[in-house]
Amino acid sequence: MDWARLAGGPVLPPADRLQAALDRWGCRVAGPELRGGMSSVIPVVSADGSSLMVKVLEVGPAKAEAIALRAFPPVAAVRCFDHAEDLGALLLERLTATSLSGVPADQSITVQARLARQLAVPDPDGISRLADADLTGHLRRLLRQCPSFLSHRSVAAARNTLDDLPQEPTTSLTHGDLHALNVHQDTDGNWRALDPSPLVGTIAFESHTVIVERDRLRDVIEAGTAEVHRRLALFAEVAEVDPELSERLCQARAVLSALYEQGRGNTGLGDGLRWMAEALTPARPR
Repeated sequence: MDWARLAGGPVLPPADRLQAALDRWGCRVAGPELRGGMSSVIPVVSADGSSLMVKVLEVGPAKAEAIALRAFPPVAAVRCFDHAEDLGALLLERLTATSLSGVPADQSITVQARLARQLAVPDPDGISRLADADLTGHLRRLLRQCPSFLSHRSVAAARNTLDDLPQEPTTSLTHGDLHALNVHQDTDGNWRALDPSPLVGTIAFESHTVIVERDRLRDVIEAGTAEVHRRLALFAEVAEVDPELSERLCQARAVLSALYEQGRGNTGLGDGLRWMAEALTPARPR
């Protein structure tokens, strides 16, 4: 079948697109399929015996991921060997199964921040800009569902930060989702990023993802506000990014995440994120 002819037509089911990618690249399945929130990934062996991964996701995000991975330095990110745009499929290097999840907080933050800096390469074109994301509109929509979940002061601080984003001048890439499960070791023991949701914009945007790791959110809440600020300062120092902007974006994204999770009925996570949002809200408006 000429799969390329179907690129402009109805989207094929992921299983069909995955099989088409395996056929096109001459790969055979070498392990169970892994599923993420928006993708399917399967370990494969190529015709020459190389251990690789095939990833299938929606066509638009797949194109953006391929552009970003080819722009990122290979010492800091998984390599993309091929991209079947019509299938939304990527042929990727296979890293090990060892992720940063469970690594002590300071070590993990240091690795993530260092990667954030390494991945901040010039805009390769074809990636959405953080400055163009209507996050203020997103906040407004979330507030319709949960109008009184957060303090007025916390919401106002977030709105001020999000209103400033259209003027954000950064022209380099940021990973967009640099949490611990998206950082794996390669066979030489080096930490490298995978599964980007790339944006053109400040790497301070990663501060929320790095600091608010769900598997250690409870620990940081128990440690208190000073520990949140200390971890953010560590991230900003290693990532070489403005610490105030890192705090502001972490606070704003905590507000968005708290409202989103509460609106979905995830009240435990919503409460934790609300604590984070309020803890980072300045006493006086900036």
